[in-house]
Amino acid sequence: MGYLLGLCAFALFFLSDLNDWRLARRELKLCFPLGGMLLAVGTVLEARRRTPPVSGWLRGLCLFLAAAFLILLVYTLFFALPAEASYGRPGEKRPACTTGVYALCRHPGVLWFAGLYVCLWAAFGLPLWEAATLSGWNVLLVWFEDRCVFPAVLEGYGDYRRTTPFLLPSRRSLRACLRGN
Repeated sequence: MGYLLGLCAFALFFLSDLNDWRLARRELKLCFPLGGMLLAVGTVLEARRRTPPVSGWLRGLCLFLAAAFLILLVYTLFFALPAEASYGRPGEKRPACTTGVYALCRHPGVLWFAGLYVCLWAAFGLPLWEAATLSGWNVLLVWFEDRCVFPAVLEGYGDYRRTTPFLLPSRRSLRACLRGN
C-alpha cells in the first residue's frame, strides 16, 4: 500500500510539472503538495512495519543523517527558491535559481532524496528496492523538468544548463555553491 501511494505521488508530481509547462490550470496547483503528502504517508506506512538492517549507534547515525537529508530536501524545495512562484502560479515565467544549493547542481533535491531513502532503509528497514525505485522515479521526473518544463518556464535556464551539472556536482560547482554564487 505504501509503495502504491509513492507511485501515485510521483504521478501527481508529473501532473504538477505538466501543468506548469503546458496546462497552467490553477486548480491543479495542489498536485505537488498532495503528492508530497502521499509520498510521506506511503513512506511511513512502509517503514513502520519493517525491521531495520542496522542497530545501535549505527542506526542512530542513520537517523541523524536521514534528518539532515530531510532538512536539506525541504530547504532546497521550499526555501532556496521562491515557493509561491514555483508551486503556486503554474505557467508563469520566473527566473531560474542559480545560486546556493542550485549552484551545486541543477537538481540537488535528487541527491537529498536518495540520501534520505537510503538512510530510511538502514534506520527503519524501508525496502531497499523501494528506495531505489522511488529515487529512479525522481530522476525521471527531474529529467522531464530539465528537458521540457524548466526551459519553457524558467528565464535563463539555457545558460544555467551550460554552466551547472545536471545531478552530480563538479569541483567547480561545489566551489560555486560554497561561495554562495
